[in-house]
Formats: sequence, C-alpha cells, structure tokens
Amino acid sequence: EQRHFATGNYSGPARVSGSAGTGKTVVALHRAVYLAKNNPDSRVLLSTFSDTLANALRAKLRTLIHNQPMLGEQIEVYAMNVIGERLHNANIGKVRIASSDVIHSLLVESAVKVNRRSFSHHFLTTEWDQVVDAWQLDSWEAYRDVSRLGRKTRLPEDRKQILWAIFEQVKSALKAEGLTTYAGMFNKLAEHHATSQRSPFDFIVVDEAQDVDIPQLKFLAALSGNRPNSLFFAGD
Repeated sequence: EQRHFATGNYSGPARVSGSAGTGKTVVALHRAVYLAKNNPDSRVLLSTFSDTLANALRAKLRTLIHNQPMLGEQIEVYAMNVIGERLHNANIGKVRIASSDVIHSLLVESAVKVNRRSFSHHFLTTEWDQVVDAWQLDSWEAYRDVSRLGRKTRLPEDRKQILWAIFEQVKSALKAEGLTTYAGMFNKLAEHHATSQRSPFDFIVVDEAQDVDIPQLKFLAALSGNRPNSLFFAGD
C-alpha cells in the first residue's frame, strides 16, 4: 500500500493521511526519491514543519539513496520557513521577519494606545495569528467580513472595530520598521510565483502536512502550479 501511494500518478495535488506510526514519512521519502529517479532533470523539494524534522528527513534520505548518491543532487530538504526565506531573499529581496516577542509587544502597546484592555493578551495574540495575519487582512472591511473559522468567541461589530484599531496599529508599526511576518512573507512569495514563468521546483513533497498553515498553502499552490504530480502531502 505504501509503494502504491509513493509511486502513484496524480493529476493534481495529492494527500496521504493516517495516524502516527502508519508510515507517512516513509511514503514521503520514497515519493521524493521516486520522482527524482523517474525525472532525471527535475528539482524536488522535500519539506516539513521544523528544522529538527528537516534534519531527520535528510538523515533518512541519505540512508535511502546511499547507493544512488546522484539523486541527492536533485532533492532539496528544508523546513518550510527556511525555504520561504531563501526564495524571498533570492527573488524578491532580503526579508526581515518580526519575532514573536516583537509582535506580542506591539499588540500590548497598541491595546494600551487604543485604551482598551478588555481583551486578554492570549486572545489578541491568537486573533492576530489565526485570523488577521493568517489571512493577511489589510482593511477594516476585510476583517469585518472574514469568516473566523475555528474561533470560539463570537464578536459583535463594535468589538471588532476596537480590535481592528489595535491590529491596524500593529501593521503600521511593522511597516515603519521594515518588518514582516512569516505569513506576510509567504503571501508575497505566492503572489510572485503565481505570475512567474518558471518554478524553482518541479515537484514538492510535504511531510507533517497537518502543520502547514494558510499562507504556506497559498505559497505551495503557486509554486506547484497545479501540474500533475507537482504537490504531494503526507500528514495526520
């Protein structure tokens, strides 16, 4: 069954899912090698959530192709944020990512300036991370009308207006400092590669795909171009 998934022919994006320990990473590794072996001139990106997991994938890949080392020249293994930064720096310009501490400080400062402390720091942070920054909302109308999927707290419009006043100040402060977030970086990359004539990768294989967020999905969609076999997910 694993071999069937790893060597399958897919007309568009494909996803293999299963619980922990069912062999999804094995499928992802063999999928990347299969694509490289059967497409000698291709470039394959094997990506995952974190640097630690990427290092583990590299070690397993070396074991898998030890008798065919030339395949390693076709396959690049990176954590998602790392490949995002590399592509942004190479194609758009040097990117400066705001740390989570900077974002949190700006949220607190902006809430004080708006003179509204009725929202907890946790709520402000998660609303920023999961809604405003994730969807790259850039106007009051966009925030007012967005579907806050997965957010348990319902917000009347007057509360949303207060929140947007806070978030707007955060966005202005980031812009003034020349900073962006990972979500902003991936959004820029998605726009760039949506109009680019040539993707740097012919095939993309993503392990631990359940941890891929909205901006990263947009980026992967633009990078893959919806070509046959170009995008393969493995995750819980």
